[in-house]
Amino acid sequence: MKKNKINKIFTILKTDGFPFFIIKILSKILGVNNGVLKIREKAWNILVKKYNYSVAYGPFIGMKLSQEVSWGDDRITQTLGIYEAHVLEKILDFARQGATKFIGIGACDGYFEIGLTFSQNYKKAVAFEISKERQRSILENAIANNCQNKIKIYGEANLESLANEVKGHDKSTVLIDIEGDEYNLLSDESLNILSGSFLICELHHNLVENGLNEEKDLINRAKKYFDIQLIKRETYNPNSFPEFDDLSDLERLVAVSEGRTKNTRWLVCKPK
Repeated sequence: MKKNKINKIFTILKTDGFPFFIIKILSKILGVNNGVLKIREKAWNILVKKYNYSVAYGPFIGMKLSQEVSWGDDRITQTLGIYEAHVLEKILDFARQGATKFIGIGACDGYFEIGLTFSQNYKKAVAFEISKERQRSILENAIANNCQNKIKIYGEANLESLANEVKGHDKSTVLIDIEGDEYNLLSDESLNILSGSFLICELHHNLVENGLNEEKDLINRAKKYFDIQLIKRETYNPNSFPEFDDLSDLERLVAVSEGRTKNTRWLVCKPK
């Protein structure tokens, strides 16, 4: 448990930077929130009162969300069904192209693994997650959504485990979100193993040394095995939800934000 907390602190420092990390700590010590956190709390209170920790819109409608937050807090956009909607759109498109197995590397709370099997868009899912705490959370929420028999949960992914999961007759979609370790995981050997699968990888060049060069090298490696595309979150649509009609323009924008410190890109790969 202590090791998990230390790892979480280091990851937050890399993601948010030292000044914002200190602001978070001071806010907790002093019992106050900064303006953004106050707005998000206000929006979340509206949603939790109406929907009681369940998804209200989108492909995962009716899915129960965990009441525990193990990493960040994306429950507003998850409740509204818009969390990484541009990524979900690709995942669902790959299902229409024949993918029946979803593999999440860096599964965190299992939102995609549980949602995709709960909604029956994928027949089964695999969650790779290094945190024991989050593995437990995934299992508990899978049970709450009656899809625990469709999901396998493992620790850290490696070449052997990836090869085992993508072999066979099931076409797979692989989603990777591992905070900069993607540049180590996705070697030529790994990409060759995954070359028959659909692949989506969140890019975190800002979290590693020489990150832009690492990102360029990864993209060039991927081009050898896949047809690639780079995507970003393009629209927020804060006026789409009547639950927020009484919030100000700024409050609605903050409510549907995913709180990223950079304009993140995702590498989308289709087998050649």
